[in-house]
Amino acid sequence: MATATVRKFALSLDPQEIVDFTDDLEHFAGVFTELGFDRTGTYTWRFSDPECMLKGELARSKDGYYLFLYVQAQDEHQYRLLEIAEAFEANLLDGGRRPV
Repeated sequence: MATATVRKFALSLDPQEIVDFTDDLEHFAGVFTELGFDRTGTYTWRFSDPECMLKGELARSKDGYYLFLYVQAQDEHQYRLLEIAEAFEANLLDGGRRPV
């Protein structure tokens, strides 16, 4: 897995651009825990198995949090990313540039 590229995605309620979530921190913790992620920091969760590493990371915004996902795997693991997006009732956006 060390040679696999890390790809960054964003989750957003808007399918066209990255918008922040106004949910509290415990909401994110609950969803990530249900998905089998372990909390590794105040704003980060990690899931690892022999095939991939997934990391969820929150970034503070004025109104809440932006949610970014990182995946390191030999394939894109798109199905896992879509599962996470569905759990958050959000859209998956490739890349992860925070709006200015």
